[in-house]
Amino acid sequence: MTNTTKICPTCGQPLRRFSDKLIKRSVVGGVLGTIAGILFGIWFSVWWFGEGMHSTPMAIIHYFSWGALFGFAGIIVALLLKGK
Repeated sequence: MTNTTKICPTCGQPLRRFSDKLIKRSVVGGVLGTIAGILFGIWFSVWWFGEGMHSTPMAIIHYFSWGALFGFAGIIVALLLKGK
């Protein structure tokens, strides 16, 4: 399978696909935000519930909720930042 890029008939430069860049940035931002949110959720649960309470249902709910919140924030930040 060959990767062919379209060339501008006027200037001869390769054309960029705008939507691919947005999708890649939003996915990367969402994944990084989710990972940061889960790590923050672990820290928050240790701080709030105390040591040894990592596997309680309330702590696990906090992991997922902070992960989702930071994931959405990561998507928004990634789309707002200008890429190269």
